[in-house]
Amino acid sequence: MTANQSSPHVPRRMARLILSGFAILIGLMAVLVANSVLNMRAQAARVAAIVVQHERKIQYASDLLKATHNRHNSLVYQVLVDDPFEQDDHFQQYIKWGYEVGKARNALRAMDLDEFEQAQLDKQDRLVAHIVDLHERISDLARQGRFGEARHLIAGDLRPYNLDFIASVGELETYERTRIERTIEDARTASWHAIAVDLALGLLLILLACLIAYLTYRQTRLHVDTISAQMQALEETGVQLRHEATHDPLTGLANRNLFYSRLAEALTHARQDGLEATVLYIDLDDFKPINDQYGHTVGDDLLKAVAARLLKSVRATDTVARLGGDEFGVILLGVGDAGRITEIDNEIKRKVGEPLQVGDLTLRPSCSCGHAVYPRDGSGMDTLLHAADVRMYAVKRQRKPG
Repeated sequence: MTANQSSPHVPRRMARLILSGFAILIGLMAVLVANSVLNMRAQAARVAAIVVQHERKIQYASDLLKATHNRHNSLVYQVLVDDPFEQDDHFQQYIKWGYEVGKARNALRAMDLDEFEQAQLDKQDRLVAHIVDLHERISDLARQGRFGEARHLIAGDLRPYNLDFIASVGELETYERTRIERTIEDARTASWHAIAVDLALGLLLILLACLIAYLTYRQTRLHVDTISAQMQALEETGVQLRHEATHDPLTGLANRNLFYSRLAEALTHARQDGLEATVLYIDLDDFKPINDQYGHTVGDDLLKAVAARLLKSVRATDTVARLGGDEFGVILLGVGDAGRITEIDNEIKRKVGEPLQVGDLTLRPSCSCGHAVYPRDGSGMDTLLHAADVRMYAVKRQRKPG
């Protein structure tokens, strides 16, 4: 009787032991999964914070390069122009960009810096001391009309310091990009290492419960994919933000800021290599009546079509930009021959003037073009832009009926 009485209790004890074992197993799995999720979230947060910090340093370094470049150009223009008013204007620009240089460097110094970054900034401090001294001497010489001595200082004394300073900023920017790539790679390695540890523990637990181990593995992979997606999204967002900052959202062309930057670079190359460069100002004729009569949607479609036609009218290496409203600009480096400019002008007018079908409407757009050639029409950016603008409006007046 005792045996018969004890027999039903054995399965119950076994069941309780099995249930207890599975409860412990589930608890261990829960601890494992929770730990993995928390670690991955913490890792993702750390990676995001590091990437954002280094991207800010890259932005400050880019701002520093731009400000240094523009400050140097303002100083050079003080020496190149003869008009006292233009000299004073360039001097004011020189002061402005000097402030921007200091602002970018102070922003970098305010961030947490490692040994390499601190060393680069210290190196730049030493270079800046020489550069500022030379800048003041050159600016004083320019304001005294001693342009020969000023040019000699720019070419002989200032140029090596400028090159060293730009190289140092470039090294800092490259270093920050490398740090971002290394951080992302380290995060990926750490994530895969965590996955390997989790899978090893999961395989041990699979001996007791295959289903629980499988669910844990799937959950782990889900979080790994989430981290990878977040990293990719961060990279894509950075690229998108940089593109939006320099391009027109409607047409996709370079915007006014990028146009001015490209023009300054083109003039620098032309000056250094003895080339000619042409700036075109293009304005659509009678664009406002189209907007007023058919609406902004039709106007936007017309602007996008004109942008595409302008890109097809010039070389792939030329810059085409939307300067605002219905105005466009083109930079042609290495082009200065009057015949060639006329060919390009006619090609632009021909392509822009092709009939455009927008819904049920057939538009026949036209445009007026004006150009200015470096160095024939001027050596400064503002001078060339003004000359091209004046010629464009002269063409537009000739097109209107008397």
